[in-house]
Amino acid sequence: MKRRGQGVCLSLAVLGSLWGAPVQAGGPLELHGFASQGYLYSNGNDYYGPSRDGSFELTELGINARYAVTPSLSLAAQVVSRRAGELYDGDPRLDYGFVDYRFLDGPLIGGVRLGRAKIPIGFYNETRDVATTRPGILLPQTVYVEGLGVRDFYIGADGLHTYWQWFTDRGLFQFDLGVAVPATLQEETQAAFLRTQDAPGDLKLTSGQNARLLYERDGGALRLGATYSRVRTEYRPGDLTSPPLAAGETSVDALVLSAEWNRERLSLTTEGVIRRLHPKGYGPLTGDAYTEAGYYLQGTYRFNHQWEGVVRHEQHWNDTRDRSGTRQSREFEPLPRAPHRFYQHQWTVGAGWRPTPQWLLRAEWHHIEGTALTPLADNPQFDQGGGQVRWDLFALQASYTF
Repeated sequence: MKRRGQGVCLSLAVLGSLWGAPVQAGGPLELHGFASQGYLYSNGNDYYGPSRDGSFELTELGINARYAVTPSLSLAAQVVSRRAGELYDGDPRLDYGFVDYRFLDGPLIGGVRLGRAKIPIGFYNETRDVATTRPGILLPQTVYVEGLGVRDFYIGADGLHTYWQWFTDRGLFQFDLGVAVPATLQEETQAAFLRTQDAPGDLKLTSGQNARLLYERDGGALRLGATYSRVRTEYRPGDLTSPPLAAGETSVDALVLSAEWNRERLSLTTEGVIRRLHPKGYGPLTGDAYTEAGYYLQGTYRFNHQWEGVVRHEQHWNDTRDRSGTRQSREFEPLPRAPHRFYQHQWTVGAGWRPTPQWLLRAEWHHIEGTALTPLADNPQFDQGGGQVRWDLFALQASYTF
């Protein structure tokens, strides 16, 4: 807890030092930032800290800057501090930092980014750190994974990224393509990919590609999207005589389909994901290739310029061949795993109030069945087959942007 506090305080110091930094109006340098604090209470399993007793361990702070070197060349970076239960301790990290060069301008725009950039997935992945850009306190977990420890893996990557926008009479077409450079993944991501906390060694990203196509008509009245990604990882155990896992490789191919219909007061959104995983090696625990899948349906109604409400239903399965989780729970014998660890379905009802353009206050209630997307780090009882199948989560959040 001391380390978490130090990380949050350092982020606040960075944010405060830049808060009053002079920015020339209309000049080439732009500075923006955000800060949000959440409170969570649950009656069955913990989420982002000891939420069964009430948890304030959901804090997001960030500062970003963009500097226009020339009309075609710019630099951009963002530093983020995120505290989220046992998954994130609040230490500041570089969220993105890249050189952006636009080589085409006009009806057809083309550009390239070199460095660490956001991965374009669906509608929300590029801005998910900023609470005011999300449709709720928690995003739909089956598409925008958070609780498994792979958030950083899916949110940004070092490499080469290109983007294209084509403005036509029929609407706007946008195409994004990125190639990631090899990298060693963080411990939280490693544990999530290998499905165990006890695997000394290194898990490396050996290759990664991502492509997204978006279409917008009538200024966003209709939005359609398709995202495809391909990831390859390689695990090499540490220097142990009897490692729990042998060397292995995993490939993940994912497809996300997105659609949104917008009117003045009402927005209807749906997204679905299919992930095909192919593990090879890892010793006797290796299973066959399997398919994760999930979707959500969401409705947002804006009562006026200050108040809005949201209703969402989402479903997720770790393996579409075993939606109840019964077969998967037996695969972990003699270590117990409850069937509810392999699926998660939930209803969400929420409300948001924006008293000023900078402030946003939210409240949400989640009724959840299953724990596949619930943080294992916050719930060590899951490793002993524990946890509640049906449970509720209540969340509050205050957010400020500048």
